[in-house]
Order: sequence, then C-alpha cells, then structure tokens
Amino acid sequence: MSQRAWRTLIVVLCAVCACGAHGQATPPESPTPPASASGSQTPSQPVVPAPGEIYKQAMHPLEVVRASLDNWSDPEVAALAVGMHKANVACAKMKPDDFSGDALYDLAHLCAFGQDWNDANAAAVRYIGSRGEPHRAQAYAISINALMHQNATEPAAQTTLEMLQWLPYDAEVAFTLRYVKDALEQAGNPAALELAGDEHEKIVAALKLGVPLKAGNGDAVMDIGTLYDSAMRLAFFEQYNNNQSAAAAIAASCDNALPDTATLPPEERQHIENVRTRFHLLGEQLPNLTVMRALISPTAKPLLPQSFGAGTVFVLFPDWCVQCRHMMKTLTEFAKVNATTPLHAYGLVFADTSMIADNAVHDAYLKELQGTSSLVVPAETAQTFGAQDFPLAIAVDGTGTIRFIGTIPPTAFNGDGYIEKVIQRMAASGPVKKTSSVQMHYQ
Repeated sequence: MSQRAWRTLIVVLCAVCACGAHGQATPPESPTPPASASGSQTPSQPVVPAPGEIYKQAMHPLEVVRASLDNWSDPEVAALAVGMHKANVACAKMKPDDFSGDALYDLAHLCAFGQDWNDANAAAVRYIGSRGEPHRAQAYAISINALMHQNATEPAAQTTLEMLQWLPYDAEVAFTLRYVKDALEQAGNPAALELAGDEHEKIVAALKLGVPLKAGNGDAVMDIGTLYDSAMRLAFFEQYNNNQSAAAAIAASCDNALPDTATLPPEERQHIENVRTRFHLLGEQLPNLTVMRALISPTAKPLLPQSFGAGTVFVLFPDWCVQCRHMMKTLTEFAKVNATTPLHAYGLVFADTSMIADNAVHDAYLKELQGTSSLVVPAETAQTFGAQDFPLAIAVDGTGTIRFIGTIPPTAFNGDGYIEKVIQRMAASGPVKKTSSVQMHYQ
C-alpha cells in the first residue's frame, strides 16, 4: 500500500464519507452597528467583521494546506498507515452477509478506510439494498468512492445518478455530487457535464429556498455560497466546451435562484462574487498582469513571452501554500518539455500579508521557489481572478483568451495530468468567437 494511496484515500474519506466532516457550519452574521440618536449610523465607525468571519478567514490557510496530505508530518502519515492496516486486516476477516443495519454500514466504512474497495462497495451496496435509512446517503458515497478508486467511472457515475434520483436532495447528496463532478472533470470524462446537467434542477431548487442545505441524517451542511459554487459547475463545464449560450443561461438560472445576497454572511457573499468573477473571465482576454520579479534565475527579467504560443497556463497561489510551492517543480518541467510546441506555464505567487506580516517569512518562501518558472505578482492579483482556493489555474489559448479557470490537483502537471486534458479540450473545441487585443503590463 503506497503512501500516495493512503493520502488519496484519507482526502476522499474526509470529503464524502465521514458524516458531517464535509459540512460547513454557517457562522453568525455580522452584528448590525448601533444607530445614533438621530437614527443614522455614525460614519466614522469602522465596520468590524464578526469574530466568526475572522475565525473562518484565519483558518483558511490551514484548511488549504491540510487538504493535501503531502504536507502531513511523517508521524501523522505513519499513524494513518497503522490505522489503515488494522482496518484492512479486520475487513478481510468479515463478510457483508454476516451483518445488517448499522453494523453493516460500519463495515462498509471500515473497509473503505482500509482500502479494501471490493468489500467496501459490497457492504455499501448491501446496506443500500436493505433500505436502511440512517446512513443511506453515506453508503451511496462509500460505494461511489470505492468504484472511483477501482477506475470504474461508468458504474460510479450511474450509482451517483441513482443516488440523485432516489434520495432526497440534501447536503450529503450535494457534497457527493460535487466530489464526483470534480473527479470526472479532472479525469477528462465528459460524464461530468452530463451529471451536472442531471443535478441542475434540484440544486437550483435548493438555492431558491434561501437557506443552507442540511443533511437529512447527519451534521453535514452546505452553505449558500458553496451551493451556488457547486451549481455553477455546469456553467463552467459548458463554457469549457465553448458552448457560450448554454453557459450563460445556466449562470443566469443560478443567479436568479439566489436570495437577496445582502441577507447573507459576508464570507458567503464574497464566495458568490468570486465565482461570478471567475465565470465572467471565461472567453475574455487575460487581464493586465503586473510582474514584479522572476524567480527562474537571479538575472531573469520579469517578462512574459511576446506570445502565448499554442497556449499558456498560469497557476496563482499565496506564498504560504505548501503544496502550491511544491507543484512549481513539475510546472517548470512541464514548460521545458513543451517548449518547442510552444506551451508555456508560470506560477504566479503573491505575498499574503493579511496572513503573515513578517517579511523574512515571505523571503524564505520565495527562496524555495528559486529556479522555477514562478513570477512574483501583487496580492491584488488574487482579487482580479476571484481566487477562493488554491492552486488556481488560468489557461489561455494562443490569442490570450481565457479558456479555463479553476482549482487543480497537485498532480495536474504530471504526465497525462489534468492540465494536459484541459489543453487538449481547448484545442478540440476550437477558437472562441469573441476576441480582442492582448494587453499586459510589466513592472
């Protein structure tokens, strides 16, 4: 059992199997500032974010870094290996036919943790067939997860569709659909688009309720910002395939389903605006880029090439993102291998002073990136691209038109990785009709 396999499993288990683990509790709204005696608010009083909002912002870097088990310590990985081995051995000694009810579901969960995918799927399917209600959605998630790990993508997609058709649309179902849509998209499987289309009516109906989506059984909660983000996946997928009219109609249906955003917590409003920003950049020219420094060599000038070649991929990230820094080595190798095409690739790293004030720390992070195709850009670049999570990739075609924007896995630049599939799709879908002159700014 490889270390990478352990890491892949635990990420997926955290995403779709552990009841409530993927839920996002909705923090309290910012308190309304007290009004003055005349009924108007004092203009000189700054708006102070609610503690819950600040806490969520402060925790975000940890969540991003911890999402990649490449960043886990050796003792943590070793402890995970011990637990998984124990689960695997125990699962091998048990048969789904010998259990029922909660014990049968627990067996499915145990086998999934032990990476015994056949038995995990068998136990989950048996639990689903028994019409057990408390964990039925989670059992579907385990079955789908097991099938995906066995590269049985077609049965996984069919099981996901069955889940969507037979279960009430709640947070467990929504999170599972989100996981499968993203997994299929990153595998270059067109079933991602089909599944997102099958889900769209239900996810839009959930948005129209104007409240966070909760699990029927369990603690999982999908807040409105995340629900909107997941609903907009279909619009992004259509745009990636150069179906602009379909993409625009889907985006409009998502926007029309939203409640008054003024009633939402600030972080949810920002999440929605970030999604909108990213979507509206698709099909547009790459915005002006200010490049302050190139890290490929001490003498390199902060310049991009005169053309975008057959395509160019940018990966935007804050310097505290460990997995993003590690990715720059494979990105740089990707650019070298494809230099004759030419396909270009650059990291766009910025110092996130809202999280780290010590310049020495930022300098140490940049030192790690020396020798890579990384460019230092202003922190405001993140706002330009509606960056929410990292690493965020922006792929442009030869005319500088943005054809893809979204988060990517750490393996995206590996051989036959996600970026290769993105570029192949760009080439297959042909040029975008709307083009304009390319503008860049260097400093």
